[in-house]
Amino acid sequence: MSRARQYLVFFFFVILLISLLYRLFYLQVLNYERFSSIASGQHNKVLKIEPRRGTIFDRYMEPLAINLDVPSVYCDPRSVRDKERTADVLSGILGIDRDDLLEKLNRDKAFVWAKRKVDPDTAEKVKKADLDGVFFVTESKRNYSSDNVAAHVIGFAGVDNDGLEGIEMVYDEKLKGKPGWRHLVRDAKRRTVLYNEKDSIPAQNGYNVVLTTDGVIQYIVEEEIRDMVREHNAASASAIVMDPVTGKVLAMANYPDYDLNSFSEAPKETMKNTSISSVYEPGSVFKIVTACAALNERVVELEDVFDCENGEYKVGGRVLHDFHRYGNMSFADVIAKSSNIGVVKVAQMLGEEKMFAYMRMFGFGEKTEIDLPGEVSGITRPPSAWSRSDISTIPIGQGVAVTPLQMISAVNVIANGGYLMRPYIVDRITTWEGETYKEFRPGLKRRVLNAETCKRMKEVLARVVTDGTGKRAESKLYEMCGKTGTAQMVKPGGGYYDDKYYATFAGFAPKERPVISIIVTAKDPHPVHSGGSVAGPAFKKIAERALQYLESNHEKVRSAETCYE
Repeated sequence: MSRARQYLVFFFFVILLISLLYRLFYLQVLNYERFSSIASGQHNKVLKIEPRRGTIFDRYMEPLAINLDVPSVYCDPRSVRDKERTADVLSGILGIDRDDLLEKLNRDKAFVWAKRKVDPDTAEKVKKADLDGVFFVTESKRNYSSDNVAAHVIGFAGVDNDGLEGIEMVYDEKLKGKPGWRHLVRDAKRRTVLYNEKDSIPAQNGYNVVLTTDGVIQYIVEEEIRDMVREHNAASASAIVMDPVTGKVLAMANYPDYDLNSFSEAPKETMKNTSISSVYEPGSVFKIVTACAALNERVVELEDVFDCENGEYKVGGRVLHDFHRYGNMSFADVIAKSSNIGVVKVAQMLGEEKMFAYMRMFGFGEKTEIDLPGEVSGITRPPSAWSRSDISTIPIGQGVAVTPLQMISAVNVIANGGYLMRPYIVDRITTWEGETYKEFRPGLKRRVLNAETCKRMKEVLARVVTDGTGKRAESKLYEMCGKTGTAQMVKPGGGYYDDKYYATFAGFAPKERPVISIIVTAKDPHPVHSGGSVAGPAFKKIAERALQYLESNHEKVRSAETCYE
């Protein structure tokens, strides 16, 4: 080989070496961070670990909302060979839109959802189809063990386990827990070869929520109001059962209800918890507020006699009527027989300012602060906004708007000796292991009535049942106390319907040792529409069945003595 040719080969290898050294310097020094990051991304994977959502229990630890492990179907578009066929097969099995799925499969991604949280039978069909690039991952799905029971209380969680209604929404932050992270080390083929536990963070499962509700009483209430709606052709109904001393909600139900496991199929209006989020004019059941105020202020006594004007009385520029033509009656009978005229005469003696003050003390016009979403405060107007005729309407439950929960909370004041308690429906929050994290106690808002007024009002409300408008709520087993209410429904544009009513019965039992308080309301029952005839029998059945159950369950029966001072 000539010397020139030797030099040429030598310089070629020198230049090649210099090029390789430069390339090595470029990769190892100038672009070290970039390529190190790429390598780390290929070999290191951080996997999000979803926590388990907490369980919702009733007061006897019966599960109402639990978690089930279910399969979810996903695809790796880069691994799908025949995307058209895959879209055809999967859309048919999963019941999803074929074009939407095909659009996902054409993306330059390693992961797209086909359908999340499918049932086991569907997952098995997908497996048998043996499609390349189609995989499964296990996720947690919320399941409601009793379907419709307590639907408006429990609420539901969506596909991402986020609470969207009811207790699921209010306590979502506690129930959902905190996600964890697992550090995986993978080989060149992206196969996991090591779990790096040192750099991993475990998931924190959610807290459990234990309600004050009783599953048996809840079932009784739902059954009775459903029967009431069907018997009296009502548009809807609500009912609440409470412990009048503590303010615990033992049951809360609305009808129509819906299946929590199929909430996406339910009409939106059906999801509304009308017990707390809808207002109505209560009618004569509101007369208990006027009666309590007058007795507490010593304006009247039960034996005082009032002329009920034979059924017609002109006041505030309008003529007030009674359903029956009453003459002279004692104040006790005025309430028992629900005389509008007699009650308005008492309200005139009491005065607008006192009337309004007691309405507010009983909690009307303010939220009860129950731990459920969507509560409204109702409508009460100060005397400065009253018209001349309002003194003849507000004391008998017209011109004021309340929720069923506000109304039964007011009844509780009489039952428990004079105290307005904050209603509550969550008893405690516990850890995943069952240890108590937070416990909720009865909340006293204020004293409204003295004990003597409560004693006299119990006599009056017992007479409503035995001799007045609430006879259909009378029981041979227990001494009931209560008040009827029949109110014309308000038209959306103002004024009242001539043929649409709200029927209400609210009270407590037994008279001397109140254990439960109950309110039952029915919207637009027909042709019978009075509170005593529609809601009274349902009240009686709920009270008898609930009290018998509590007795058989050895529930401690105690009197409503002053346990707050």
